[in-house]
Amino acid sequence: MQLKKLTFVIIMLSSILSFFGCNNFPNENNVTVQKLNDVLKTQEVIVLDVRTPKEIAQGKIKSTALEANFFEDDFIEQAISQLPKDKDVYVYCKGGTRSAKAVIKLRELGYTKTHNVEGGIKAWKEEGFNIEK
Repeated sequence: MQLKKLTFVIIMLSSILSFFGCNNFPNENNVTVQKLNDVLKTQEVIVLDVRTPKEIAQGKIKSTALEANFFEDDFIEQAISQLPKDKDVYVYCKGGTRSAKAVIKLRELGYTKTHNVEGGIKAWKEEGFNIEK
């Protein structure tokens, strides 16, 4: 009986943590929106938007950002079909959780120059940076 209670508690805690997530996964691959803004002013880099089409329709950080819906079953195929492994790729979503998970998946596949944009487009807007259509 005690083991069932412990298992239940572990499952509940995992569910709660999974549901609320974490906008800033502790990760050396994270960059701030300020850093991305600075990079975009000086370099030609690849930006990957992993939001849904409905979210993307409200505007993007960079109008030429590549798109791959994180919630689609073929997300990885969508993403890797567009991304070179030898270039820096800045990945963002609405708040930073999906993009952090996407970066982890991409890094597991050998995309070592991927960066999660902390706080996503929400943080971008809060900083007052331009949204492109």
